[in-house]
Amino acid sequence: MSAETIMRQKHNFKRPKSFVRRDAAFGGGLTLICACAGSGKTALLSQIADEHKDSIRISAGPEDNSERGLIRLFSEAVHDAEALCSDNAIDTLGGFISVMSDEQRRPLLIDNADVFTDSGAVSLLGLLADTVIEQELTMIAAAESIPPAFLRHIMDGTALLLGNSDLWFSKEQTVSLAKSVRPMATDEYISSLYSFTGGWCIAVSELLRTGENDTRKAADSSLLPEYIKSFILDKQDDDLRRFMLVSSYISGDEELYRDGLDISSAHFLRERLIRQGLAGSKGGYITYPPVMRHIMSQLIPDEKRNTLIEKASDHFISQKRFAEAICLFEVSGNAQAAERILHIYGDSLLGNCEFELIGYCGSIIGSFNRVRSPEVLGALAQYCYYKGEYEKMEQAFNLADSMFGKENRFSVLRKLYKGLLRFELDPELYSSNVQSAVQWLNSNEIPLPFLYSRESDILERVMNKREPQPSSEKLCVSRFGGLRLTVGEDRKEIQCRTKRSPEIIAYILENGGRPVGRDELLNAFWYEDMPANAVAMLHNMIYHLRRELSAYGMENIISYKNKYYILDTGMIEDCDSEINEICETVRSGKDNELISHEKLLKSYWGSYLGSVDIPWANERREYYDRCYVSACTMLASHCREEGRFDDAVSLLRNAYRLDPYSEQLVYELLSCYSFMGKPDKAKQCYEEFCERLDAEFGTRPGKWLRNRFFSCFSEEQQ
Repeated sequence: MSAETIMRQKHNFKRPKSFVRRDAAFGGGLTLICACAGSGKTALLSQIADEHKDSIRISAGPEDNSERGLIRLFSEAVHDAEALCSDNAIDTLGGFISVMSDEQRRPLLIDNADVFTDSGAVSLLGLLADTVIEQELTMIAAAESIPPAFLRHIMDGTALLLGNSDLWFSKEQTVSLAKSVRPMATDEYISSLYSFTGGWCIAVSELLRTGENDTRKAADSSLLPEYIKSFILDKQDDDLRRFMLVSSYISGDEELYRDGLDISSAHFLRERLIRQGLAGSKGGYITYPPVMRHIMSQLIPDEKRNTLIEKASDHFISQKRFAEAICLFEVSGNAQAAERILHIYGDSLLGNCEFELIGYCGSIIGSFNRVRSPEVLGALAQYCYYKGEYEKMEQAFNLADSMFGKENRFSVLRKLYKGLLRFELDPELYSSNVQSAVQWLNSNEIPLPFLYSRESDILERVMNKREPQPSSEKLCVSRFGGLRLTVGEDRKEIQCRTKRSPEIIAYILENGGRPVGRDELLNAFWYEDMPANAVAMLHNMIYHLRRELSAYGMENIISYKNKYYILDTGMIEDCDSEINEICETVRSGKDNELISHEKLLKSYWGSYLGSVDIPWANERREYYDRCYVSACTMLASHCREEGRFDDAVSLLRNAYRLDPYSEQLVYELLSCYSFMGKPDKAKQCYEEFCERLDAEFGTRPGKWLRNRFFSCFSEEQQ
């Protein structure tokens, strides 16, 4: 019988069915349950007490840690001091059990059972447990650690230990409880309740009690903040309490906590949290139920929050992890911090073409009109140009310019952009404006801002510079036999810091170079388990790719505009163009056009993207391999017609290595060997195929192939 079934029978739970979700068999039936959980055990006892009005409930304290103290608790619990006044502990215990086992067969609930460490108290509780088990009564002992008195019973299986993970409702249990307490609750509300609490039993019960539909407002108005503070945080030592508060507000890796936030024992504290069941872990990050994170983060004073944000951002920025720093502001909603990063690092982000990150900061800041830093306004203005929002660009430059009483770089940049964007309207007027702007920037050693190709071309004409010659160097993308990016005639390979960076280019190329949305890229690269910082990881991949290519003037090979990533295919040399031509020829069925590709087909072109194991890459790998097999088979037929049997065999062998279970390929090989007068080769080929089928599938070739094998040695072909 499962523990859940036993619990339901013993306690007649109505809602939810049970706290227990483990299966455990007990020979004589489950009669003793020990709860070892630091968050929510009181909710368990309260629920059982509500279901059993005649239950006996004992709450123990340090002062009760003795045999005499335990006897006193027994007396108070049954409100019958005379019946339990015997000096003999055994007699007292017998009298208490007789009250438990009367007609009501009351369950016994002991809270804080782990305070009983005195040898006399442990011995007496052990006898109580033995008797409870023998008489098939019900006893529940709740504790933050395993109660010494019941350790033996837990070990021998006569008692069930409930851990913290057992005191969490499943979604079905949450639905059952919510419908019971609030019959009119909508599915949307219940789903929100479960997502916000994670099924934490005390949080589910408490939020339902408030009657508030907004879960965050319900949490703020409930007793949960006081519960978390008094019964969870205050019971921890200073180091762990601080770590819980910090990690609830700023989610990061151990390096951030250790080096950025001065928590030297971050790894040790993280393991303690997980071991105690106070938090989880995913991808190296601490995870809490959203309700716990919401409440704990609010316990941090505002001044301390700002300090944490600044330290964390400095840590990320020092490591050039711009995306994680700005995503941190996005989560915290700290507009001042977002302004600070643009004020200090805006030029670096512009130089690295990190426009999407600048846009994130802008969305957090919310309005140009509240910004007081010209540097921030200047960065946002260039972001607006990048997005094609020219009116907003001019507004931001105007606000920045208004903070100066003379010509400044923001007024000059405004003039430059305005002149280039409106050049066709009045070339003479705007040529003068552009020239004066460029001269001012050069004299003040300020580099030109980001410009799209159209504005760059206009600038070249206006400044009477020599038209740039098309660069002979392009980025060569080789995708077969592994993924390689090379540049120049000497094919110098680009070594990216993150090995997945080149895969972004490969993915966009496979999609015909069309613009690709961010969500599509995230799903393509993290198809199973999306990490919490996936957006930041994507930004870093693109950032490091741009940085490596900047040495060749290709930093803008991938741009971000209108929520899409755009690959400048004009900078790309497709080193695999011949393979694509072969695949297109196979699709069209024009086998005569394969003759010009015979040299490439005589040696396998390699596995697409090598060992990259991603669904979209695996699908394309299968596609290219099928094309190779088909191309080799089609070209082999041409070779046979021309009497070039050796070449036909070579091509068929290549195809056979990729498709070793194809009876058609085996037949083609048998036919070639037969025409070549090599029956021994035909026999060897057929026998190898038979052995492979037998070893892999326990079968033999079909009748069709067997007949064709024997026909190869008929008198007509001899």
